Amino acid sequence: MSSSTSTFNYWSLLGLSPGSNDEQIKKAFRREAMRWHPDTNRNNRNAEERFKWINEAYKVLSDPKRRFEWEIAGRPSFQIESPSNREDQIETPTINRVPEESKKISFNPAERLMIFIVAVLSLLLLNTFIL
Repeated sequence: MSSSTSTFNYWSLLGLSPGSNDEQIKKAFRREAMRWHPDTNRNNRNAEERFKWINEAYKVLSDPKRRFEWEIAGRPSFQIESPSNREDQIETPTINRVPEESKKISFNPAERLMIFIVAVLSLLLLNTFIL
């Protein structure tokens, strides 16, 4: 058998669409936490890792500041890789985060123009009050 790889972001991990409200996020977190909790999935390392990611997803999506920072970073995704299931091998997922290069904040031309205009106006206002 070949190994399976799944790519997730926080929305897909909780089974939600982007823009879900706080109540939906909380309900989805509880559902997924119950499903993947280590106590109900004994000796399943994949469930344990998934449970950790579900907790992280909830922390980010339920906190407006963290959620904004995550969305500004381009909604990075991650992969959970499971090796092939053989009798002599324990299922141990490997988690690979998206490379740091792709997390760089970049602005589109319209955003760059707005930043420039705000900076120029700020400098003009400061000069007006100083003189």
